[in-house]
Amino acid sequence: MFVASSVRSLPRQWLCSTAFVLCGVFSQPALAVTPAPMPSPEYALQVGYLQDAGEGLYEVQVNPENSLVMTAVIDRAKASDDLGFVYAFDIQTMEPRWKTAMPHQSFSLAQDTANNKLFVGHGKNKPLRISRINVTTGELEQTGERLKVQPEGFEGTEGLRHMVYVPEANALFVVYSSTSSEQTGKQKTHKLLVVDPQSLEVIGEVEGAYPSTGYALSYDPAEKMLYTAGQFINKIDPISRKVVGSVDVAKADPTITNILGLAVDSANNRVFAAHNIFRSEGEDDGVYVFDLKTGKQLAFVRTGRGSISISYDPIRDQAYVANFRAGTISVINGKDYQVSRQFTIGPLPNEMALDSDNNQLFVGLKEVYSPNSSTGDFVAGAKERLLKVNLPVR
Repeated sequence: MFVASSVRSLPRQWLCSTAFVLCGVFSQPALAVTPAPMPSPEYALQVGYLQDAGEGLYEVQVNPENSLVMTAVIDRAKASDDLGFVYAFDIQTMEPRWKTAMPHQSFSLAQDTANNKLFVGHGKNKPLRISRINVTTGELEQTGERLKVQPEGFEGTEGLRHMVYVPEANALFVVYSSTSSEQTGKQKTHKLLVVDPQSLEVIGEVEGAYPSTGYALSYDPAEKMLYTAGQFINKIDPISRKVVGSVDVAKADPTITNILGLAVDSANNRVFAAHNIFRSEGEDDGVYVFDLKTGKQLAFVRTGRGSISISYDPIRDQAYVANFRAGTISVINGKDYQVSRQFTIGPLPNEMALDSDNNQLFVGLKEVYSPNSSTGDFVAGAKERLLKVNLPVR
């Protein structure tokens, strides 16, 4: 439409001249040639927006086979109604391809890519359920019953955090936390639940996965091992469901209080851990690097206030860190542990998904939803969005 209207606006003599040139160009038989696709500029940024300013996005999953990037969404404007969605954006255009209404607020995501299944965690206290979606069609296939973890009569709050699907075990591993009521001493519990992907019911747990407060969970498909973290880092065999190793972080500098994200580089026997001290000025927020064999601390990189999530890119040997309160995304060089690049995004970068083979990083960008928030500047009507970063081709 744009080209056609532009041509109509040209003077008549220009059209004649253009036609003359075109006739000259095509006076010889033409060969059908498909131009080679131009690579996207390195670190070019592209965004896809949620449809409503009242919606808030959380975890992100990328599915290259279906050219989709998906995000869990809640309806913040109607929080008391416990409404949620899952968006699927086209990887190339960053336009929504499907949007599925969910029975509850949606927070965490995990994938069974071989069977095109997306699992959605409804982690707030009330539902405590998991749903399953067909990735190809966007159809909601099933929402499980409320997960049974606590005994009958439990008083307090419960929640679900991150989860991963492990194909070798054909099981979902789900981070669970609870706090009992004041009358019972406000006791806190952190568990790693094992959930059946068909029935969406709890079928077990990994004992000792979270010996103290902890939320981080990561799966290394190369080594086929799970990792959990908080004030510790544990290695877990998903088949035996046992802790098979740990990294002693007691002497880490600065002192570890709250690891929120993990990224494992098993080829080089190291783990990157995003550290975030809530309500602090961020002096000790950043990324630790530990040797998985010796437990030695290799580095601590101060990336910015609120380092909340991290991904490691084995092709480029670099780690990507979302610094929530700083409003930045840092790129850490895996050789010298220096910040080689930093993007100042503006909104609040949150969870991310890496497609290293196809040179793409996706990051959820949140917005301050209330003028009374201390998180950052409130912009009325601002929509949350997914950011795509084109990575250098290697």
